[in-house]
Amino acid sequence: MPGVDVFVPCYQYGAYLEECAKSVLTQQVPELRLLIIDNASTDGSPEIAQRIAAADDRVTVYLNEQNRGVHDSRNRAIDWACADYFVILDADDVLTEGALARGIAFLDQHPEVSFLYGVEGRLTGGLLDPGRCDAKTTRWNVVSGGEFIARTCWDSFCDIGAPAVIVRTATQKAAGYYRESLARTCDFEMYLRLAMLGDVANTNRVSGIRRIHEAQLSNPYHLDPVRDFAEHEAAFGSFFAHEGRVLPNAEVLQSMSRRKMGDYVYWYAMAQRLRGRAGVSEAMDFAAARRALPAWLPPLTFLLKKRWLRSLWRAGRRVRYAPTPLPSSYSVPSYL
Repeated sequence: MPGVDVFVPCYQYGAYLEECAKSVLTQQVPELRLLIIDNASTDGSPEIAQRIAAADDRVTVYLNEQNRGVHDSRNRAIDWACADYFVILDADDVLTEGALARGIAFLDQHPEVSFLYGVEGRLTGGLLDPGRCDAKTTRWNVVSGGEFIARTCWDSFCDIGAPAVIVRTATQKAAGYYRESLARTCDFEMYLRLAMLGDVANTNRVSGIRRIHEAQLSNPYHLDPVRDFAEHEAAFGSFFAHEGRVLPNAEVLQSMSRRKMGDYVYWYAMAQRLRGRAGVSEAMDFAAARRALPAWLPPLTFLLKKRWLRSLWRAGRRVRYAPTPLPSSYSVPSYL
């Protein structure tokens, strides 16, 4: 089985770093390497990283004297990678048991696939979200890169969890570096760029788990969703200004992504209004500037999107099942 290089960027995540590293180093795959780059943390992360490396010669640690930013770290990791496959895992997240072996085996059999992703689990307060449960039987779905791009423009948003992604290293190097102009959505834009170079596969299995906590670097965007929508729109803009501009229907796709983003934000604004929350006016203005329909007319086609139906399914599972602790083996309980 070919090898895999896993990169873990770390900044002030010392409390989670050992658990993250363990979830990587216990994966049953040969030729595994782990690179940890610490961006001048002051919470003991450098010492923890060095201790992990001292105990396992598969681990390499780079300690930055100053915070050089997540883009610099990711791009250095792309240069460092030399195995067949490449994974980026934030230091507060974990891989699930068997995720790498399962993904690598599939990629070995499907050389046309540029990257794959699984379901992203969510861990809050030490408990797993039962709405994002693992399946008993593994299923795979493969679409062409062009279809993936078109579907993503239709969805207008990224529904891929970064901890659940495995990329073919040669394809990653061909796609190039992460763009610093995208503060929040550089990974989303990268998925679109990777899709220009091959097919895209996904599985129904939980492959990585994102930890939800107060120190998450993405929290400012969660607290200001309209800002998050704008960041996703910027990712589409960047993609179509660069790699995506050669697509024969680039203008149509970008226009669709903008309209569908407006539809998405419309329903977000309506949900905020029903809950009596703030930000309704800002969201409605954002939506109205992008929608093709009059502001008063609800975009009913949005309710037919798979991601919306999947959200309803997950909400139902949260009612039926209670959250469960993360097992020490990093396996995810099955509910199906």
